[in-house]
Amino acid sequence: MELQKSAEVAALLESKSIRDEDLIEVIHHGETTGEKFYHPEGNRYIAKKRLSEATYYVVYSIEEGRYVIHSAYWHKSELR
Repeated sequence: MELQKSAEVAALLESKSIRDEDLIEVIHHGETTGEKFYHPEGNRYIAKKRLSEATYYVVYSIEEGRYVIHSAYWHKSELR
């Protein structure tokens, strides 16, 4: 899976300790299961997946076979 991100997005992801491997796993999950949201105005998707003890969200678009990363974040929560 080929990822593309701007220098600004790369710096944001690094500051949040989000690795390319995390992005790939979340996008793969969204693409293979269909568990993703589509935002038609920006032609973007939002996929999520729980990895370890956190839920990761990735905002991306698909351009010429590449996955363009626009943003990503994660949070820890536990429902009881």
